[in-house]
Amino acid sequence: MATRSKTELYAPDFPGQLKSLKQVSGDSEPTLAFGLWALLSRSGVRLNWGDTEVLSGQALQFVYSRDPARAEGKSTIAPLDSLTRAIGVEWTEITPSSSLKAYDIAREWLSDGTAFLARFRQPMLVYGYEQGTFEASLKVIRIEHGLPEDSLTRIECDRFDWRLQIDEGNSLLRVSEVQMKNPDWMALLPIVVRRTIANWRHEPIEGVDIGLSAYKQFAEDLRDPQVDFADHGFPSWMGPLLYRQIQSKTHLHQFLDRLAPRYGGKPRQVLAKASTGFGQSGESWKEFAKHLGRVYERQEQGKSLRGPDTHVNHWRDMRRREEAAKLVDQAALWEARAIAELAKLLGT
Repeated sequence: MATRSKTELYAPDFPGQLKSLKQVSGDSEPTLAFGLWALLSRSGVRLNWGDTEVLSGQALQFVYSRDPARAEGKSTIAPLDSLTRAIGVEWTEITPSSSLKAYDIAREWLSDGTAFLARFRQPMLVYGYEQGTFEASLKVIRIEHGLPEDSLTRIECDRFDWRLQIDEGNSLLRVSEVQMKNPDWMALLPIVVRRTIANWRHEPIEGVDIGLSAYKQFAEDLRDPQVDFADHGFPSWMGPLLYRQIQSKTHLHQFLDRLAPRYGGKPRQVLAKASTGFGQSGESWKEFAKHLGRVYERQEQGKSLRGPDTHVNHWRDMRRREEAAKLVDQAALWEARAIAELAKLLGT
């Protein structure tokens, strides 16, 4: 019997570090910012996942469109650009022309002991490479609920994960240099405040509502029986597209709550009140989830399987939707109060 030889390459601390990453993620809805945080923390930057959500801008906005595909990935500022400016990080980003080229680069980077992000159809953290007798595979964790592990062959990558160049293309991303391993939070706070206020007041972008207008439109659609939220494949508003935005409110609340004591007088009071407002907004969203629960999407052979059915039915129950809409209004009111407090710091 022939013996199959294989070569395995792993970034330092992997796969052992997978457990700690999953503990941090917990039952939440991680986004690209989670993967960026994983890379930055490995590079010695002292910040947590919530801080990364805030500095990337992901926790500072709420977006909505009746067509969920339009809102997917929509940001007023690119998370990568925002983090680059905030902490002075330099990245190496390569857009390979094919999956074959991508796997060659992956092997080279992992030979150097570097974990990195692959931004294909969805972001994934690449921590290992295995070259078998017949084909190579990447050891990855997909940046989605539960951080599922996967061993991705090139054939599977081409079929399910490789984006057409006519779309956004595909890229590999790693940290090259970090200028500020201890972020200057006092200097960053005014930037966070300005962006939070600007996003709340932002005009729609390409048919996607942002901030207050997004809250109003979502509540209006919840009250409209002609709008069927279950009449979409993946993504849908019943899944991570909504719930990761809900959970980011907690990150902003914690960020402001932690920084408020560093100030005195009026700024401290303003930040404390704003933190409370975002915290209460988050509580309203938790009540919302009791009426319209999270529907889990599972990708299998390129298709989306939906469940549990009970939650799908809830999203078609107008009584539940009406109660949920009231809580969206309530969350918006709390957030408006928080914005009014933050505006006092800027005099706007």
